[in-house]
Amino acid sequence: MLWYGIREMSDWSSMTWLCIDTETTGVDPIRDRVVELAAVQFRGGEVQRRMGMLIQPGVPIPEEATAVHGIRDEDVAGSPTLAQVQERFLAHVRAAEVLVGYNWPFDAAFLEAAMGEGWREAIEGKPVIDALVVVRFDQVGRYWKGSGRHQLESAARQLGVEWEGRAHRASADCVVTCRVLWKLREHLPSDPRQADALVRSERERQQKAFEAWRSAHPRDDATSP
Repeated sequence: MLWYGIREMSDWSSMTWLCIDTETTGVDPIRDRVVELAAVQFRGGEVQRRMGMLIQPGVPIPEEATAVHGIRDEDVAGSPTLAQVQERFLAHVRAAEVLVGYNWPFDAAFLEAAMGEGWREAIEGKPVIDALVVVRFDQVGRYWKGSGRHQLESAARQLGVEWEGRAHRASADCVVTCRVLWKLREHLPSDPRQADALVRSERERQQKAFEAWRSAHPRDDATSP
């Protein structure tokens, strides 16, 4: 990966973050669609700008999806399609110094499926910090107790981060993600390239550990680590 525009020895935590979150009609990035998109700028522990909008997915929103995020067909009636806001959104992505998310691969898969090369070009060369991976570090929340202990709501409670707005709405989730990550920033190296590389390697390690656990506990996925 190339690293354009990042000064040598920059501290990623002092740079401008852009946290991205989506709400969707389901979990399959090929079949399902985005119904809400948010991007929040964050710097030095403070929210600088919030951008969020409902998106017309072009398909009915299933009841099971509405049960998670509360968005209904009537809520998105008259909203723009993702194609209509794509260029404005991607301009913010291109301008970001650091990209942040909570379970980044989920949102990135939906945005790549919808925006293709535009998305890939916009994120090229940017460090990506996935707060979920950091929460799951052994020295952070690996041994927290309870089902769903690594979900964003649980991480916020554990770390004393207060919610603004409703959980599972994109803009509110972005704000809380940034504040969670801000509290955990010292668990990553300051160099953005090293931080990105560590998150990537840890995500792979965590996934392998989960797959090994699932193989040993095939009936217990609901309480997975």
